[in-house]
Amino acid sequence: MKRRSMGLGLVVGLAVLAGAAAVGCGSEGGGGGGEAELGRGTLRLPLLTEGASGTRYRLRNATFEVISYNYYYYPYASSAGGEGGSGSQNITVSSEDDPDATSIALSVERGDYYVRLLPGWHMEKLDAGGATEVEATLLSSDTQWVYVSAHSSSWVEYEFGLGERKLWFNGQLNIEIRIHEDPREIYGWSGQPGDDGYAGAGAGGGGGAGG
Repeated sequence: MKRRSMGLGLVVGLAVLAGAAAVGCGSEGGGGGGEAELGRGTLRLPLLTEGASGTRYRLRNATFEVISYNYYYYPYASSAGGEGGSGSQNITVSSEDDPDATSIALSVERGDYYVRLLPGWHMEKLDAGGATEVEATLLSSDTQWVYVSAHSSSWVEYEFGLGERKLWFNGQLNIEIRIHEDPREIYGWSGQPGDDGYAGAGAGGGGGAGG
């Protein structure tokens, strides 16, 4: 199993799209193993997870933009549909394409991908009574980087915290004032105000008048 991402790695909040549902992670695309499959792997976007309390949560109305930008040489380019060299490709998928799915799986060419969670998503809490929308805040960046290796699954991770944004991101800003009664408190002058000498700047490098 291979899982690589560059999320913020926050330890607080709800790791909703972490690879908690790691079942099925591993070699993909088992089939004929022909040349057309040699450079492909699976990119997975989990949609369902479980909080520390045991409560289950689902991400809804989630639209992901998957952008590939690969620089590598692939010797089977001619038989694998032109794979190899450099190129970019955009794929857009939604959690609502299959509302009951626990994750989105994409068969993609090996390489680097940026995955962006677009605005408009919401979180649901699942219990015996059904699904209830709850307020949640995205704690990690909306854009994640992931590398997909051939014949393996790579998971993209996002983290959310239950509650409004200020609960997770607000801090306290304090404003204070200070007052100085003598310029020497700031500048270290050796004489009276208006003198152009500084402490330690006596003739020949000798020390000036001590304070």
